[in-house]
Amino acid sequence: MMKSVAALFGAAALVLTITAAPAAEEDMNSANFIVPGCRAFMDQKPQDDLLRQGLCTGIVRGIAAMGTFMNFSLDLHPLPENDYRRRGLCMDAPDEITLGQELRVVVAYIEARPERMHESFEWLALQALRTAWPCR
Repeated sequence: MMKSVAALFGAAALVLTITAAPAAEEDMNSANFIVPGCRAFMDQKPQDDLLRQGLCTGIVRGIAAMGTFMNFSLDLHPLPENDYRRRGLCMDAPDEITLGQELRVVVAYIEARPERMHESFEWLALQALRTAWPCR
């Protein structure tokens, strides 16, 4: 009886190890993971990669909003040109910019740098948006 219980626990542990291994290998914060969702959203494929679509659109919209708010804040409370907040967080996107345009900018920036696909999607998206619309 003890041997069969031990074998059952051993088999369960092995199954968990095998099924958990692929998930552990995929970095859900990387551009490799999230960019396919951006493409699915831009291609208007509402049933494809819903998790990735939500991650992509939420991250891009959040970063763009943060950059716009930082720009607005600098109007009220100016910072020196070399201040890290101005250099790293602020962006000056046009008021009429759409989420689709922001996504195209981010995806084009990332796809032009395939050697960086393993990096954080958030970091690459921030760089893309700041490159497209630097702070004034």
